[in-house]
Amino acid sequence: MTMQTQMVLRQALLEPGREWYGLEMVQATELPTGTVYPIIARLEQAGWITSRWEEPAEQREADALGRPRRRYYQLTQEGAENARLALAKAHANRATAPKPWDTLR
Repeated sequence: MTMQTQMVLRQALLEPGREWYGLEMVQATELPTGTVYPIIARLEQAGWITSRWEEPAEQREADALGRPRRRYYQLTQEGAENARLALAKAHANRATAPKPWDTLR
């Protein structure tokens, strides 16, 4: 799992029941849109998150503000559990991985 995917998952796990939109995740993680949106797509394809487009009432507000329609994302229960396990595994792997300078000896 890439560090960028870990960053997106950590951010989503801060409030697992909350919906968020892509640009919000971009701003929170400080990752480029070209990194975040493919990660979101892979997580949705894996069933870790679900998505929905703004409802008509929300869209009217968006139109009034002059912004594009938002797609909201949310961790599934299974996704939150898988994310916690994957992040713990990634952390354990980092802790036990040899340091670059150790391999030079």
